[in-house]
Amino acid sequence: MRVLLTGLLASGLLGACTCQKKPAELDAGAPVPAPSAEWMQGKLPAPKPGEAPKKGGTFTLRVNLEPTGLTRLHDQMAEGTMTRLTVGPIYETLGRVDPKAPEGPLLPLLAEAWEESDDHLTLTVRLRGGVRFHDGSPLTAKDFKAVVDVILNPKNATAAIRNYLADLDAVTAPDERTLVVKWKRPYFLANRTFLGTIPAMPAKALDGDFDALPIHRAPIGTGPFRFEKWEAGSSMSYARHDGYWGQKAWVDRVVIRFVKDETVAAQLWERGEFDLMTRIPPTVWRAVEAPVEANRWAITGYQRSAFVENTYTWIGWNERRPFFGDARVRRALALLYPREQVARLVDLGLEPPTTCPYYASKESCDPAITPLPADPGGARRLLDEAGWKDSDGDGVRDKDGVPLRFTFLATTYSVKLGKLLPLFQEALRQGGVEGDIERIDPGAYSSRVRARDFDVIAMSWSSTDAVQDVFQIFHSSQAKEGSNSVGYANPEVDALLEQIRTEFDPKARAALERQVHRKLFDDQVYLFLSLRPQLDAVKNRVRGLVPGIAWYRLQDVWLSE
Repeated sequence: MRVLLTGLLASGLLGACTCQKKPAELDAGAPVPAPSAEWMQGKLPAPKPGEAPKKGGTFTLRVNLEPTGLTRLHDQMAEGTMTRLTVGPIYETLGRVDPKAPEGPLLPLLAEAWEESDDHLTLTVRLRGGVRFHDGSPLTAKDFKAVVDVILNPKNATAAIRNYLADLDAVTAPDERTLVVKWKRPYFLANRTFLGTIPAMPAKALDGDFDALPIHRAPIGTGPFRFEKWEAGSSMSYARHDGYWGQKAWVDRVVIRFVKDETVAAQLWERGEFDLMTRIPPTVWRAVEAPVEANRWAITGYQRSAFVENTYTWIGWNERRPFFGDARVRRALALLYPREQVARLVDLGLEPPTTCPYYASKESCDPAITPLPADPGGARRLLDEAGWKDSDGDGVRDKDGVPLRFTFLATTYSVKLGKLLPLFQEALRQGGVEGDIERIDPGAYSSRVRARDFDVIAMSWSSTDAVQDVFQIFHSSQAKEGSNSVGYANPEVDALLEQIRTEFDPKARAALERQVHRKLFDDQVYLFLSLRPQLDAVKNRVRGLVPGIAWYRLQDVWLSE
C-alpha cells in the first residue's frame, strides 16, 4: 500500500513548531522538482568545492528506542543502537576499524602502537600519551585493566563480552602507558577484539555494585563528546569535549531524541525537527519519492541516505519447546513463510534476502545457498513425516496430545513485525499451524529473551567489525548465558566453530565458515530474513556525515548554517 505523509500535521497531536522554515514553505507555488538520482539512491552528496567546516550549532537526530543504559559491558545494555551512540562519540577503544578497509588491520586510536607475538599468545600495547577522561583524570593502563577485571568477574552481568575473553590468561600494566595481554591459547579474533571492543573507562567509576554504577546512566569516556544529560523518555545530549586529544568535534552539541512511534517520528521529521532522521520505514521511504506538493519538504529539504548495515534479521525457534527440537518442523515452517509476499508488501524491495550468519561476506557465505521458496505442499509433507497431523479435525495439527500452536513474541513498536507476522500467521494456518502474536515493551522483550521465556522471537544481529565469529550465537555452550538464546546444539557445528577460533589463515577460515553456513541452513536454526538497510534522511544544512560499517562518525559533522 502506498502511503503519503499528507495531512500528518492536521491531527493537532503535537505542539506548535519553533523550528526554522522549511524549503517547502519558502518555495510554495513553484513546481516540485523531481528527485535527483543520488536522492533516489540514498547517496549523500560530495562536499561542495571550497566549503570549509565551521564550529557551532546543535545537531539533532532521532533514534527509535531508548537505551536501558549506556555501558556496552552490561548484558542488559549491550544493544546495537546504544553501542553506535556511545562507542566513538563518548567511549573509545585502543584501535578502530579502518572505514576504507573494514576487514583489514585496525587503525590506532587510544593505542599509539601494539605488537603481537609470533605464537599469538602475547599482545603488548603502548597507550597514547596525554589522553584524559571527561572528568579530567588521565588515562592509564590501570584503567583498561580495571575494565577487564569487571568483565571477567563472574558475579557481573558481562557474559556476552566475557565470552570473547574466555581464553585470557592475564592482563598486566607494568607502567602507566603499557598493557601486556597474555592468552591461554591462540584465538584468531582475541587481539582484534581486545583492541577494538574494550572501552576505556575510569577505574574509579567501576568501584562498587556493578548493576548500580552511576556510569551506566552518565558515561565518562575519552571521546570527542562528553555526556551532558539524559531526560528519561525524551532525549539525551552530548556536548563537544574541547579537551579532546584528537580531532575535535565541530558541532557544540548533539541531541538524541527518543521517538519510538513511527507515525509521531514522521510528523516531527516533516516539521524539520531532525537533522538526521533514522530508521525510516520502507513504506514512508517509498511514499516521499513522488514529486508532488505533499512531498516538497522531503525532496527539497533533505538528502536521503541508504546503506546496507552489517546487520541481518531473523526469526528464531526456541528449541527447548518440543516441536521446535525437530529440524523437519523448523524447515516446514520456513517453507510456509510467505517470502515473496513480505518482500513485495512489507520490505518493498529494499531489504536483500539472506541465509547467512556472516552478514554480507562473499567469502564466508556459500553462494549456492538461497532462501527457501514458499512451498505449502512440501511443508505439509514434512509435518506429516514428523508426526504432526490434524487428528481431531480442528484444523490444527497435533502430536501426542500437544497442538502445534505457539506464540510469536514481538516488540510493541516494530512496524515491520506488525505487518510481517499477520501474513506469516495466515500462511501457517494453511499448513495446520497456529501462531499467536504477543506484543510487549522492548524492555520486557529483552528480559524475556534473556530468560529464554518465549516460543518464537524475531531479532537482528549486527556488528561494527567486518571480521566476525559466531561462536557465542550458535555454539551449544552459549545456550545458557550467551547469545544462543534459541538453544541450538549440533556437535558438528560446535566442532567447526572451535576449529575456526584457532585458524589464522583468512582463506582457510572462510572455507570452514562456509561449512557452518551450510549446516545452519540444513538445520534451519533460524529463519533468516534479510540484510537490513539503514534508511535515513539528512537535512540539507548538514555536512561531513559519511555512512560506514560503524554507522556515522559524529565528530565529523558540521552545520552550514
